[in-house]
Amino acid sequence: MFSQHNGCNFTVHIAPIEVIGNFSSVSGLGSELEYEEYREGGNFTSPVYLPSGVKYDRIVLQRGIVTLEPLSLWFTSVQWGMQLRYPMIITMTDAKHIPVKIWTVLDAMPVRVDYSPMDAMSSQVAVTTVEFVHGEIFNIM
Repeated sequence: MFSQHNGCNFTVHIAPIEVIGNFSSVSGLGSELEYEEYREGGNFTSPVYLPSGVKYDRIVLQRGIVTLEPLSLWFTSVQWGMQLRYPMIITMTDAKHIPVKIWTVLDAMPVRVDYSPMDAMSSQVAVTTVEFVHGEIFNIM
């Protein structure tokens, strides 16, 4: 059983824009069921909850800055008015690069790009952060 996430890596595949990259951090793979509360006549103690939809968090990918960043180029295309939504596959691997967990995300589109502060006097790695809105998430493994 895989219990520790130390040494884990995330591989993200977004075929239409030729992104196959390793990321140090992935967040936002959660979802929440939205519901409406309904009270049946005569039942005063417990309401009935009727599902009305699913709400997804924004997916956030982080990695060290690379020379050519296709995710930033994708973001710029969206910024210029192109509604480019693509599926992505996110794979979490262990220290030996063996897949531990796999998610498929539908209709992803970047909505935010950020770069960590860059300081020539610091030994810290500069990081690119990209946030996505999306459709459904399927946990494959």
